[in-house]
Amino acid sequence: MAYECIIYEKLGGGIGLVTLNRPHRLNALSVKMREELQRLLDEVEKDEEVRAIVITGAPRPDGRPCFCSGADLKETAAAPPDSAEGRMSRIVRHVIDPKYETDTAAICSRVENLSKPSIAAIDGVCTAGGLELALSCDIRVVSETAQISDLHIKNLKSIGGSGVTARLARTVGLAWAKEIMFSGEPLDGHGAVGIGLANHVYPAGKLLDGALALARNFAAMDPTALALAKSLINEMGALELERALRSSYIGAAALVSEEREWALRRKQE
Repeated sequence: MAYECIIYEKLGGGIGLVTLNRPHRLNALSVKMREELQRLLDEVEKDEEVRAIVITGAPRPDGRPCFCSGADLKETAAAPPDSAEGRMSRIVRHVIDPKYETDTAAICSRVENLSKPSIAAIDGVCTAGGLELALSCDIRVVSETAQISDLHIKNLKSIGGSGVTARLARTVGLAWAKEIMFSGEPLDGHGAVGIGLANHVYPAGKLLDGALALARNFAAMDPTALALAKSLINEMGALELERALRSSYIGAAALVSEEREWALRRKQE
């Protein structure tokens, strides 16, 4: 299947490599990219040859690394204005049945619930929706030059609508989640590993090798046992996570109003 906004490669050893590929927009999550990610996840789930996936980002046009900058704000600004009621309606649909949604929240849930291990290989910019996507992966590995942050509050006076408050707090603890979200300041690779946001840090240029080696290790294991282990580990706090995610979605929606939407749009112009 051909894709425009992502590159998908089936590598040896049962590995699927997913590259977010909109380098001119810092690999921002456009509508088209989200639709393609949804189709790709369907493909990966059904493909018995693929036993683990690595998600990474294409470098910027000038060669600097980049994972994902979050939603494409230019695309959002160009879209027809959405009311608070419209935003809430989408969130309610996602909470009730996220299966057919293609917003970032639905993509994150699909990655989190994929039966196969997923690894986010992060270098350069990783913020907002990019951080939310990375948090939905089972494992995160980073380069020393990673710049991981959450800029929703700092830049947009909002909070992420795809579960960042829930997943970040569960990953790094309440205090670090608060500092990351309140300050908007980036963490480098060593800082991310130091607080448990990532498992491993690699020198610049060695990140993908490290991520693929880890993925091959996972893929060599029995796939049924891996799927069961992942499901059981996820279930250790499933009810609490579901409640936390719902609260996160509703909190994001509560900050939305028509006036606020227009103010943010004008800021981006």
